[in-house]
Amino acid sequence: MWNEQPKVKTNQRIESMVWIFVGMLLFLLIRLWFLSVLETSLYQQKSELNRMRVTPLLAPRGNIYDRYGEILAQDVPRYAVSFLPGDVSIQESREKLESVLGRHIDDRPQERLSGEVLLANSITLEEVSRIEEANRKLPGIMVETQPTRVYPAGVSASHVIGYIGRISEMELMNLAKNGYAGEDMVGKSGVELYYEDILRGEKGFRRVEVDALGKIVRLLDYHPPRFHNSLALTLDREFQEFCYSLLEGKSGVIIAGDPRNGEILAMASRPAFNPNALVKGMTQEEWQRMVDDSLHSFTSRSVQALYPPGSVFKPVLALAALEEGIVTADTRTFCPGFFDYGNQRFYCWRRSGHGSMNLVDAIAHSCNVTFYNLGLKLGPEGISRWAQTFRMGESPGIDLTDVNSALLPDPRWKRQHIGEPWYPGDTINYSIGQGFVLLTPFDVYRMISIIAARGRVYQPQLMSQVLDNRGEVVRNRNPVVEAQLPVADSSWNVIIEGMKRAVRQGTGTACRGLPVEIAAKTGTAQNPHGEEHSWFGGFFPADVPSVAFVVMIEHGGGGSGIAAQTARTMIEWYVEHRGGAS
Repeated sequence: MWNEQPKVKTNQRIESMVWIFVGMLLFLLIRLWFLSVLETSLYQQKSELNRMRVTPLLAPRGNIYDRYGEILAQDVPRYAVSFLPGDVSIQESREKLESVLGRHIDDRPQERLSGEVLLANSITLEEVSRIEEANRKLPGIMVETQPTRVYPAGVSASHVIGYIGRISEMELMNLAKNGYAGEDMVGKSGVELYYEDILRGEKGFRRVEVDALGKIVRLLDYHPPRFHNSLALTLDREFQEFCYSLLEGKSGVIIAGDPRNGEILAMASRPAFNPNALVKGMTQEEWQRMVDDSLHSFTSRSVQALYPPGSVFKPVLALAALEEGIVTADTRTFCPGFFDYGNQRFYCWRRSGHGSMNLVDAIAHSCNVTFYNLGLKLGPEGISRWAQTFRMGESPGIDLTDVNSALLPDPRWKRQHIGEPWYPGDTINYSIGQGFVLLTPFDVYRMISIIAARGRVYQPQLMSQVLDNRGEVVRNRNPVVEAQLPVADSSWNVIIEGMKRAVRQGTGTACRGLPVEIAAKTGTAQNPHGEEHSWFGGFFPADVPSVAFVVMIEHGGGGSGIAAQTARTMIEWYVEHRGGAS
C-alpha cells in the first residue's frame, strides 16, 4: 500500500493534462468555426483590399467662356506617374523610373490617402510611351492623366477670373462635409471662387488588382471623373485684353459695361498676376515674393483699392442740389478763382476763375467754387445720403469675393475714428471729392452707369449663363433692376448735358471729335503720397448709352490728361471693333 499514493497523483496529473488538451482543442475548433463561418465576409474583404487598390481621380472643372464663346479658363490633361508600394521601395522605384525616362525627377514624392505615392507631377507624351514599353521593369508604376487649369487670357483677366489651388487645411475643415479631400483643387479668388459650387466637377475612381509585389495585374473598375457645368461670362475677352494693354507701364483700372442691363464688358486692373504660374505650383520663396510685391499685384484695384475720387464725384452733388431745390438749372455762381470761408481761402483749380456759371457750365468746366457752395448747403450728411443713393458705401453686388466698400465720412465718423469735430472745411473738401471720402473705381463706375441709365439701378453681373457638359444652356441670368431713383427727368437732363459739354468744350476735350458722342467727367484727386490720381468716367453714345466706363490712373496727374487720352483710345477701339453697341 505504500506505493499507491504516488500512483494516484500521477493519474490525476495525466487526467488534468488530458482535460487541458481537450479544452485547447475545443477552443481551437470553436475559433476555427468562428473565423471560417461567422467572420468569413470580414476577412474576405480584408483579403480583397490587400489585392485591390482604389484610387480617387481628381475632378475636372467646368470651362469659363466670355460672351462670344472664347475660353477664359479650361482644364487640359496632364500626365503624371504614381506608384503602388509593394516589395519594391519608393526610392528603388524612383531610380528605375528615372533610368527609363533618362532624366532626374525633381518632384517630391507625395503620399495619397489611397496608399499610392505620386512620383512625377508632369511628364510628356513621349515619356508615357517609354514607361509603357518598360512596364515589366516598373512594378507598381502607373501613368494617369490629371486635370490642369489653364487661363488663355493670362494676366489680363486674372483679377476677374481668379485662379485655383490645392485646398488648404482651413478650407478643408469647412468643405470636408461637401466631399472635398486633401488633394482637391478649389477656387481661390475671382469667379473661380465665387462660382466654386457650379464649376466643381465630380471625382472618379480607379480600382486595380495587384500581386504581392505591387505589380498591377488588371484593371477591375474605372469610373471617369467629369464636370457638370461651365460658365459663360458677360466679359469680352478681346476687349478685356485691349484694356489691359492700355495700362502697360501704369498702375490703374479700366472698367466698361452696359448700363442697360448691368453686364460687365471689361474690368482690367494693373499690375496683375499670372494665374497659370500659380496653378503649376511654386516654391514657398516664389510665393512669398509675389505676396510681398511692392506693386500689390494680387490687389484687384477695381473693387478692392480705395481712392479719393476728386471731381468725378461732382455730378452727385449737382443732382442732389437740383433735387433738394438748392439750385435750378439757371442758378448762376460767380467764380473769381477762390472761395473764402471764415479766415480760410479755398482755391478753384483755375486760379484765374471761371466767372459767372450756371450748373451745366460748372459741370463742364469742373468749377470748384460752385461745388464749394453746393456742398456747404447740402452738408456732409446730405452729401453722404445722396452718395448712398448711387450705391456707394455698400457692397457693390457684383459676383466677386473680397470687395471693398466706399468710405463716406460724416461728423459722427470723424469723431469716432479721428477724435476731432467736423469743420466746414471738411465739407468743402468733401464737395469736390477730396478730404476723407474714398471710393473704389467700381463705385465710380456704378455712379456713371446709373447716370447713363437715368436713375435705373441694375445689379452688376459677370455671369451670363450656366452650361451643361454638352454646352447646352441650363440657366440664363436675366438683368435685375434694383431700383429706380426718384429723380426728375429735368435733373438728369442738366447732369448729362453738363457731361456732354465737358467733352465738347470743357475739361474733357481730349475726347472731342470721336466717331461717337460721349458724355464724361474728369477728375483729379490729390494724393498725399505723390502725384495726383487721374480719373475719367463717362458713357456713349451720349443720348442712348450702350457703354459706360471709368478710367483711373494712379499718379497720372490731371484727369483731362492721361486718363482721358486712355479712354479715347479705348473708345476708338470699341467703336471700330464692336460698332459702338454691345
